[in-house]
Amino acid sequence: MTFAVVSYSQSVDSVETTNKRQKPKATYKVGRAQVTVWVNKSSDGTTWKTYKIEKLYKKDDKWLTTNYFNEKELLELKAALDKAISEEAVKSK
Repeated sequence: MTFAVVSYSQSVDSVETTNKRQKPKATYKVGRAQVTVWVNKSSDGTTWKTYKIEKLYKKDDKWLTTNYFNEKELLELKAALDKAISEEAVKSK
């Protein structure tokens, strides 16, 4: 069984500039898996949410992130996604 998580990454500085240092709407964590929810707004006032998935880990006393998950971590990611979907998508209707 093979899983792939494809991602696009930017430097932290460019993301912060793009988001104007905006804080996320919510963060859902299960184990080392994390789903961060961002609210975006277009120039015409339309809003939408985007979801960032990542795994947190510590190396040499420094917290890092990655988009690679083993099988156990995929189950944690699924649980974090279920929480995010339940809170953000289902309850906002």
